[in-house]
Amino acid sequence: MHDQQIKNAVMRAARGGTELRRGGTVMLRLANGACGLCRAAELSDGDDITRLSRLAGSAPLLVLTAPRLSSLGRVLRDGYPVASVALPNNRHDAFFDLAFGQNDQLTGDDFTIIAESAGSLADMAAQLLRSAKLIPACLFVRLPLRDIAAQDRFARQHNMMIVESRDIDQYSHEAASFVKIAARARVPLAVSEDTEIVMFRAEIGGEEHFAVLIGTGANSDTPLVRLHSQCITGDILGSLKCDCGDQLEAAMQLMADSGGGILVYLAQEGRDIGLLNKMRAYALQDNGLDTVDANHALGFDTDERLFLPAARILQALNVSNIQLITNNPDKISQLEQHGIHVTARVPLALDANPHNRHYLKTKQTRTGHLIDKI
Repeated sequence: MHDQQIKNAVMRAARGGTELRRGGTVMLRLANGACGLCRAAELSDGDDITRLSRLAGSAPLLVLTAPRLSSLGRVLRDGYPVASVALPNNRHDAFFDLAFGQNDQLTGDDFTIIAESAGSLADMAAQLLRSAKLIPACLFVRLPLRDIAAQDRFARQHNMMIVESRDIDQYSHEAASFVKIAARARVPLAVSEDTEIVMFRAEIGGEEHFAVLIGTGANSDTPLVRLHSQCITGDILGSLKCDCGDQLEAAMQLMADSGGGILVYLAQEGRDIGLLNKMRAYALQDNGLDTVDANHALGFDTDERLFLPAARILQALNVSNIQLITNNPDKISQLEQHGIHVTARVPLALDANPHNRHYLKTKQTRTGHLIDKI
């Protein structure tokens, strides 16, 4: 029964994210009965601001994350991951510039900024948008109804789905926790003909990941392992803007030369902000921001990835001790946290090119990557 409750919660949160992606409005509700209506800012317009405010009978608010506010020159205290910004009637035009415009400083006394604590309705909204790979900025109105039955009637009347706080609390962790082998097949690759691909499906929603078992070394007591996050531009198109494609090729070649290993390929494009948002971040980088500040300007954290799915994949393959091919200490700490013992770190030393030199320098100086020279 408990497992079914978890599955239902995860499915409700996933459906809520889908509704936001299609430009719909979702009702969010806390355990204490407080509730509000949420729309993705990037899929809203000026008419939506007016309509939603009239529907709820309360002033429209713009929910922004702490990284986005920091990029606008406002810093929230620890423990307050988001804030709601109240806009006066004559400043609704500023809504979209504040949500995802350039990094102009947020000045003026006509904006009221209220820090919102973790677990608040505003925080719920930002988490749901993130899970849907949408910019975590939303149009939000509080609904002045505390009676659950009245809220349910309102939602039915306006054809809105309700997402509870417990649904979102369950989503990010549980969707990543339950992965199982869905298919496996021998696939000879250029780097090694002795290769098997193992597909993993999240049991209760989430992305599909896979593992590539290369050679007999994949069966070692302490195999070489590489966690690689999907990068369509680098892995497939050969982009020179990052080092992802080079890292993928180098890691697989190292495994093949060493007798084998395991590549865990994670569906986490753009540090898990999605391909569309990665292109938005690239556009901001063209205007002078580095990769960290570009993510913050869009409202995302420096790195949105969780490596819990990778740990669960390795455990499903009966692997608990590994030699990890990485320059990223966060991968080591997250795997160790979830029961995978990293016996050794195997660095990847690759040459920079004129297009990714600044990107690599940013990884070295701002995200703690263990890169000796660039």
